[in-house]
Amino acid sequence: MKSIHRFLLAQQLAHIDYMDEAIKECSARIERRIEPFIEAAERLDTIPGVNRAVVQVIVAEIGTDMGQFPSPRHLASWAGMCPGNNESAGKRKPGKTRKGSKWLS
Repeated sequence: MKSIHRFLLAQQLAHIDYMDEAIKECSARIERRIEPFIEAAERLDTIPGVNRAVVQVIVAEIGTDMGQFPSPRHLASWAGMCPGNNESAGKRKPGKTRKGSKWLS
């Protein structure tokens, strides 16, 4: 390996280390901001496939006041997570989902 390649690799690794540290700092700050909503965050964290980072995104995008949605179906529709039901003459056709929040999908 040439010395220039070692130099460039060292620069890239140093940048990755810097970005990892920045991510940790941002996550710690988000955790402090989400503290008042810890009960809701812990409930969301019990959903299979949802980890702490996803919980942070969900709370940031939707908030914790579910009163703005008349029903769970309205929330799912707002988020673009519920497909349409297209059935004709007993045959089911694929339903399409609408575009919701790019952070939630």
